[in-house]
Amino acid sequence: MKDETKSSPSAPVGSADDALARAFEELLQGPLPHQGPAPAAGGAGSCPAPDGWARLASGEARPAETDTLLSHAAACAGCAARLRQGLRLFSEEPSAEEIDETAKLASASADWQRQMAVELARTPHKPARQRAKRNYVWAGVGLAAMLTLAVGLSLWWQQQHTPERLLAEAYTRSRSFDLRMPGAGFAAVTPEMHLRGRGGSRKPASLIDARTAIEHHLESAPEDPHWLQLEARADVMEERFDPAIEVLGRLLAAGPVTSSLLVDNAAAYFERGTATGSENDRAMALDSLRRADELAPGDPVVLFNEAIAMEDRGQVINAVETWNRYLRFERDPRWLAEGRRRLETLEQKLNQMKTHQGRIEQLPAPPETMRAPGAGPAHG
Repeated sequence: MKDETKSSPSAPVGSADDALARAFEELLQGPLPHQGPAPAAGGAGSCPAPDGWARLASGEARPAETDTLLSHAAACAGCAARLRQGLRLFSEEPSAEEIDETAKLASASADWQRQMAVELARTPHKPARQRAKRNYVWAGVGLAAMLTLAVGLSLWWQQQHTPERLLAEAYTRSRSFDLRMPGAGFAAVTPEMHLRGRGGSRKPASLIDARTAIEHHLESAPEDPHWLQLEARADVMEERFDPAIEVLGRLLAAGPVTSSLLVDNAAAYFERGTATGSENDRAMALDSLRRADELAPGDPVVLFNEAIAMEDRGQVINAVETWNRYLRFERDPRWLAEGRRRLETLEQKLNQMKTHQGRIEQLPAPPETMRAPGAGPAHG
């Protein structure tokens, strides 16, 4: 007698997906398992919620949830029926009415699809590589713009902090004499701010910075005319007139002679002459300014200083003429206001001198200068 316990040939073992597919097929086609009444929903051992079967039918359930649901459906006739209905809903073919409605859509026609294909083919587009290249180009442009801005700001900062500008700023912050400095803005004269004998603490910070920069350049180029002239200008502002005159004299002798160099030389002589009472120094200052006027006849700084030096030398009429020339070239309203004020003061002085001279001319001659009518020459 053959052993009835001998197992039948085993079916080929497939993948887990194949086994799940066969289980779905058997569930759809096979008879429902026999089971007594289903447990009440929500109680102990109750059936899974309906949305679980919907996830299983649509393939959205996770593997662990799938195993749990299939195990339950194999023993529960009600749940197996719900699962079968859901599977048929997701797997059934569209009805004739649905097919007819779909066929009525414009996009279902062959002509519409062909036209759409032509339009898509004509639509300009660029491959991803070209788009990436364009992005690199724009990134490069942005980087170049940032670098240009940084360089521009750096150059602007350097221009704003050159020794020339620092000296001009120091003059504007504490203008201690009448004459103007090249490039300086307007400032009222404050004689009490003189630096002589006051110590370095009274020096403007911009003057200290300018002096530091000038000395730094002179260390590497001790005979450079540009930096020597700026050193002399700083000396004048610090009322160190003797070394300034010595340096400026050497530069003028070596040449070339410029109006800027002559203005600095005039300032050194004029301020030293004012401090010491030297008429010769103030005459030298006026001579330098006249030479500067010949080289730069429309320079407001030259004309301003020249008019002051002329007035100081008593050349009132020449000073009035120079002030009138100055007012034609100056553009700064504050410097213009000072020029007009000085000119008005000088014109008032000139009118007083003319009035005084007229009164003198109207006075009668002294008796000893008058001779009697008919009187002959005196005899010895």
